[in-house]
Formats: sequence, C-alpha cells, structure tokens
Amino acid sequence: MTINALIAAPGFDVWTTGQPLDLDAVLRNPRGRPRVAIFTIAHLDDRQRMFFVTQLLSAVTAWMREQRGTSSLRALLYMDEIAGFFPPVANPPSNGPLLTLLKQGRAAGLGVVLATQNPADLDYKGLSNIGTWFLGRLQTERDKMRVLEGLEGADAGGLDRSDVDNLLSRLSSRVLLDAKRPRAWPHALRDSMDAVVPARAPEPPGDPATDGRSVAR
Repeated sequence: MTINALIAAPGFDVWTTGQPLDLDAVLRNPRGRPRVAIFTIAHLDDRQRMFFVTQLLSAVTAWMREQRGTSSLRALLYMDEIAGFFPPVANPPSNGPLLTLLKQGRAAGLGVVLATQNPADLDYKGLSNIGTWFLGRLQTERDKMRVLEGLEGADAGGLDRSDVDNLLSRLSSRVLLDAKRPRAWPHALRDSMDAVVPARAPEPPGDPATDGRSVAR
C-alpha cells in the first residue's frame, strides 16, 4: 500500500523519466571514451538533495564492487560543498556509502575528492581515510582541531602535534599535506609555507602557429 501510494503521488512521475543512473554510461560515452559527468542539485530542496546524493553514492558503490583490484585510477568522484552529507555527529543516508567509498575505493581504482569550507563539517572517520589534503586558512579553533584529529587518525607515524599545530596556526594561503608522510613536513615548518606547495608544472612549448604564445595540451 505504501509503494502504491508513492507511485500514485503527483510528483512521482519525475523519477520515471530521464536517463537511468547507469555508472558505465555516466563514466564513458557510447564509443568507450572517458568523459566528465556533472550532476547539479541546486534546484532541489533539502530532502530531494539527500535522496539523489544517496542514490548516486549507492550506484557508485555498486559499480566499485564490480571492479577488479588495480593500482591505476579508473574514475574520480568529486563532491563540492560536502557539508550536511558527511557530518561528524548525525548519520544521514549518504554517510554510509560515502564512508565505504573512502575506505575501499582506492583498491578498485576510484578516487574521491571532497570540498568544504570547514573541516569540522566532516566525519573524523572519513578524514582519517583521506591521504592528501588541500588546506586553506582555518578560521576557527574547532576547524584546526578537527584537522589535527584527522591527521592523528590517519596512522601518520612520526606526527609531531606541536609542529603541525604551529603550521595550521600560521596558515595564510593554501598548502598541500600528505597525511601518510608527516616526516616530510618539518623542513617546511621551519621555512615558508611555499615549501609544502607542489611545484607548478612547466608550461608546454609554444606552437609556432600561435605567434609564440603558449598553448595548453
């Protein structure tokens, strides 16, 4: 009876139209070439957003479990404004599949990138399963403590909490931290913050047809 009521609801027909959530079709075009797929949920209300994000993460999890183990990257899942979908206290439907992806995705060649304005928005269990962090200026003490907790939970042998605390307190620009290799940080802590920013890739050679201007390839 509940299912019949759902199917008969005026707004349910929206979910029976459009393209199916087929991850193979999302990741590759009909010719088998990889492509970028962007899902926007700005037009949905909060309940609809949670419903769709959970469905998408569950589909990605199912796809991941069908893949053989590999050390190469097969796909990359990027989520912007993760706040609310992976909270540190509550347990929304999206929490379970996202944590599974963070724990098991790398074995199947799936990378996960999460973006948020405040580290305190994220579950600390998820932070401990993220190996590379891009950090900007941390506005609150709570955000700084959440980063420290995540680093300590990442099994980062050799972590010197006082050195990292000093780095986070002096942070004024974006840096990159490898949570798995904290012993590579001390030289950066003694010098400038630029020392932990990866070097910029060299510009490709110019094309004579472009009057000497550099062309990205």
